[in-house]
This record gives sequence, structure tokens and C-alpha cells, in this order.
Amino acid sequence: MLKHSRCSSRGAQSGFTLVEIAVVMVIVGLLIGSFIGTFAERIDTTRRDNTAKELLDIKKVLMAFAFSQAAPRLPCPDTDVPPDGVENCPAGAAVGVLPWVTLGLGYADAWDNRYRYWASNQYTAAFTLATVNNGIGNGIATVRTRTNDLPVAIVTNAVAVIYSHGKNGFGAVSVENVNRPAVPAANIDEVDNTDANLVFMARGPTEEGGASAGGVYDDIVFWINSFELKAAMVEAGKLP
Repeated sequence: MLKHSRCSSRGAQSGFTLVEIAVVMVIVGLLIGSFIGTFAERIDTTRRDNTAKELLDIKKVLMAFAFSQAAPRLPCPDTDVPPDGVENCPAGAAVGVLPWVTLGLGYADAWDNRYRYWASNQYTAAFTLATVNNGIGNGIATVRTRTNDLPVAIVTNAVAVIYSHGKNGFGAVSVENVNRPAVPAANIDEVDNTDANLVFMARGPTEEGGASAGGVYDDIVFWINSFELKAAMVEAGKLP
């Protein structure tokens, strides 16, 4: 009887109680939730980094395109609807998509949206050292950022602007040529990157759930200014 009693006691102590199982499940759930959140953040960071890297490569290719022309000029945007990846000249000061077929690069960003591209019509035609350098009234763009929530110009002589609409994709055209949702009016900094006022916004993304004077923003913006373009052409022997 004593032997049987000892065996029964060991058997009763060998399992987990419902409370213990519940505690373990809560802990496992918290660990999985933390892992999923961290993993998603890493994916977003990797996508932004890859897109920024390709935009930098595209900027170099735009310079190489200018160098390769008999008389240096930048490619025009692709303004076809739907886009076909081939530049459309003359394009004036229109914002279109990057002519990825013309350039052989820049098919889409990490979220499968077309890159946006604007170029001054002063520089999509053959330009010289005397071609105008700055001023919105001359078809040259301004790029701004935000300092202490106030918009501040960082470039007033941008002759080309290339950018991704970021993760939210507001205002973008997908690789299937589907228009993404328009930029909400409250996202005034992203609106700047889709209107025709030749003022673009380049700043850090709004944190998830955060607020900004310029509204939600996750665009990734690069540009070429007139002086760096001319300097590159002089160095390459394309301009005297």
C-alpha cells in the first residue's frame, strides 16, 4: 500500500497545472509578438535602405546619361498613361515616372511602385555652363526639409528630383500600372512631392503613430543640383 501511495504521488506531481500552462502560453505569446514586431521593423528598414541605395545608383545613371549625349542633357520623365518606361520629350516641368527602359535601371522601388522623376526643361534640352542655375521661376526646383517643424530650403537649384513614395505608396503608380490612393491632404509634405509647384520635401519618415507639422511622411528623395551636374560634365570633358 505504501508503495502504491508513493507511485500515485509521483504521478500527481508529474504534470503541469492549467495555471502553469497558461503562464507558459502567455510568455511564449509575448516572445512571438516581440519577434514578429522586430522582424517587421527589420523588413521595413531593409526595404528603405535598398530603395535609397537604388535611388543613389539612379542618380549616377542620370549623370552618365547626360555624359553620353552628343550635347549633355538629362532624360525627360515618362509621362505616358500608362507609363512604358521611355522618356517623353518635351516634358516641360511635369512630374512623371522614371524612364526605366531609357535608363536600363529603376524598374520599381521595394514596394513595387514606380519611381517618380522630375527634370527641369532647361536641362532635358542641351545645356551649357551658362544655363540658368536657380530660381523656381526659371523652371528650377527647391528642395526643403523641416527644422523645428518649420520648412527650410536646403537646395534652390535642383534640376532633377527622383524619389520613392515609400511604404504607404500614396500618390504612386504600381508596377501593374494601378494608381495607388492619392496623398491625403493632411500629409502636406508628401503633397509637395506630387503637385507641380517645383517645391519638393525631403525629410526623415514620421514615426509609427507619431505626429509631425508636415503630416505623415515616408517618401525617399534624392536630387541633382545644377552645379554638381555641370561640374560632372566639365570633369568628363563634355563642357568647356
